[in-house]
Amino acid sequence: MLKQFTQHLSSISRRTAIVTALIVVVAVSGIALLLTRGGSEAKANPAMQPHAARLDRVDGSVGIARAEDGDKQPDWAEATVNTPVTVGDRIYARDYAHASIALTGHNYVRLNPATSLDVLALEDRRTQLALRSGSALFDVGALAHEELYEVATPCGAIDLKEPGLYQIGLDGGNAIISVLNGLAQVVGQEGSGYISKGQVFTLEGARAAEALASTLAPSTAGDIVDDYYRYRYPKVYNGRYRNYDAYLSDPSYYDPYRTSVSYQYLPADIPGLYDLDSYGDWVDVNDYGHCWAPRVSAGWAPFRSGYWDLDDLWGPSWVSAEPWGWAPYHYGRWAFVNQRWFWVPIEVRTQPTYYPAPVAFFSLADQIAWVPLGPSELYVPRYYDNFQPRYLASAEIVRVVSVQNTFVNFNAPGAVTAVPVRAFTRVIDPRVINPVDPGLIRSSRSVLDPFSVAGVRDLAIRHDDERRRIKFERREQEALNTQVLASTTPGVLPARGNLAKGLRVEAVPESRRDNKLKINQTSEVTSARRPDGLPQPLAQSQRMSELASRAEQGDKSARREMRQLMREEQRTAQQPPKAAAQQQAQEEQSRQQMKQQRRAERQQQAAPAAQQAQQQQMKQQRRAERQQQSAGAGQQAQQQQQMKQQRRAERQQQSAGAAQQEQTRRVQREQMRQQQQQPTPQQRKEQKRKPPEASLQQQQIRQAQQGAARQSQMAQQREQFKAQRRVEQQQRAMSEQMNRRAAVQATQQAQAREQVKAQRRAERQQVVVQQQQQAAQRQAAKPPASPPAQRAPGYLGPPVVRQDAGSQSQPKAEKAQRKPPK
Repeated sequence: MLKQFTQHLSSISRRTAIVTALIVVVAVSGIALLLTRGGSEAKANPAMQPHAARLDRVDGSVGIARAEDGDKQPDWAEATVNTPVTVGDRIYARDYAHASIALTGHNYVRLNPATSLDVLALEDRRTQLALRSGSALFDVGALAHEELYEVATPCGAIDLKEPGLYQIGLDGGNAIISVLNGLAQVVGQEGSGYISKGQVFTLEGARAAEALASTLAPSTAGDIVDDYYRYRYPKVYNGRYRNYDAYLSDPSYYDPYRTSVSYQYLPADIPGLYDLDSYGDWVDVNDYGHCWAPRVSAGWAPFRSGYWDLDDLWGPSWVSAEPWGWAPYHYGRWAFVNQRWFWVPIEVRTQPTYYPAPVAFFSLADQIAWVPLGPSELYVPRYYDNFQPRYLASAEIVRVVSVQNTFVNFNAPGAVTAVPVRAFTRVIDPRVINPVDPGLIRSSRSVLDPFSVAGVRDLAIRHDDERRRIKFERREQEALNTQVLASTTPGVLPARGNLAKGLRVEAVPESRRDNKLKINQTSEVTSARRPDGLPQPLAQSQRMSELASRAEQGDKSARREMRQLMREEQRTAQQPPKAAAQQQAQEEQSRQQMKQQRRAERQQQAAPAAQQAQQQQMKQQRRAERQQQSAGAGQQAQQQQQMKQQRRAERQQQSAGAAQQEQTRRVQREQMRQQQQQPTPQQRKEQKRKPPEASLQQQQIRQAQQGAARQSQMAQQREQFKAQRRVEQQQRAMSEQMNRRAAVQATQQAQAREQVKAQRRAERQQVVVQQQQQAAQRQAAKPPASPPAQRAPGYLGPPVVRQDAGSQSQPKAEKAQRKPPK
């Protein structure tokens, strides 16, 4: 066929052949482009599927930010546990803080105080990180052949070639690399060299043509390993690796893959699986196999305790507040079976795929709602480029999911969560959750792109959430903007832009990469450690003396390097007491927290058999509390009524007393007037001299006055008697009310006693029924009795011998049989 096509081309003109060839090339290119575009929708491009790491532990103030295009400063916020970390993310542990990142189920990074770490690449066979300040430990548990695991620093790139434990730190303008186990390669601008197990390298600056190498003392290496494992495994670590030889002989002694129950059911390399052992149980569920159920309180439902991170590469990502909330919220599905929520990891066992949150979103006017996806329900993986979704699934799957409006978890209690759109970025708890009509949810379709809901994109642009923002000092900003060297340039991800430019990453030229770095191997053994935990090689003091001699000869670069070393020593000399004290306090606090967690776990494990009895007791206690509350409310009302009546009586008594005092004052005034009106002896003489008519008039006036006084006194006495009667009546009413209340209390107590008796009777009846059932079961378990022997006709059975009490009838009958007849 090819020969015929050649002959055909030779038969036509050259110009026509060229035009035809160009048309064919353009057509093939167009078809390839269309296939490539269609493939990007149908199948994900591996270069565009970075993994997601887990922020495994946070102690102190730790910030997180996403890379921004251009010269715009990143928006730093306080990081929390379970925050997803992916390509373009930056983590900074401030002074006296620590952080741990689980890159996979085997690979971990622990950041020490004042340490900055950037994620340049996080893919299947490529992991690139950038360390710009501080120090960190890199625990590499699994590393495939020809897989790139690199840490870029201002002095050069460190490629980790084998599984092991590595410590990398920056000291001024130098880099200190300790290989506790494994093999590393240093790639600088002047060449590359290897670091073996048990060695310490000091790389002096980015342009250094040589490196200082020394041997790490076993005691110093044991201290570094012990410090790391004490931080990572606080529950199980017992100080075994303080002996460095014990670590080298069995470095995987504490590997959770060897002892964790969860790893028996999930062999996938997912971070945080060993957390499931302490916070839940594995149960064999019909149709789903082994599923995990968290130990939570009644009424709990997934995706209701945490917050939504809208600044993630994958779009709205769920950050759980539960300590175990990583794997169950980003892998697998949820199902409500037998009145309990189960995490169903069917897909995780075959091909684990990270999802920011396997839920279905719904738009309800000014609210947004979501429901967990059940087993076998489809989810469309995606990432966002400037808030535009890039779906990593076929067009058919996208179409099916976009029109789906029925979900298996609709009827599960608490599965549907709805909040106002303005509260979508706040902490999700019962205070912001709104009740929603399930029928309204069923009648609406799911929203494939959450950013298409009105208001959600504005929240993401404004960074309108409740996380605390962080502002760095000048020295911290300088450390974050330091340029780093990598062996290769990190890949370009459209959603993150050019990371090499945005994060100031420079690749080592290939012409210098293959050069051999000169290594000055010293015979010294490094046994001292700096305040920040890095080894302190003695060669550094020799370096200071060399720089001093060169500075005396007029070398300006030597003076600058000496100043940098002296500043770094002064800075680290000022930090040790505070850093050590802070670290000890944090370790002690973490130990106390772990003890409390262990106690709680033991109590939870010891109590599962009595949970039903405790729930029954709690119900009875709640009923009794309600009855007591109602009775207390009635008593309080009665007491308030009694207090009001007492106050009225007191007021009446006060008014009666005031009236009585006023009456006594009037009587006294009247008596004073009468005394004043009584005639003096002189007046009496004159009255005697006056005619009798005047004396009679005076007597009448006097009598009238006395009568009026008596009437007023009698009226006062009547008022006093009436007030006393009122007080007595009120006292009688109060006593009657007290008697009624006592009677009510007595009846309530009697009812409570009757209830207790009824409960006891019911319990006894249950015990009797159980005993009867057990007896019936025993009876049913016994073998059937043999049938009675057949008797001859007319057989009436053996003779019956009657015996009377206190008699010897049987011996007498025997004697009578022996006696011969007469």
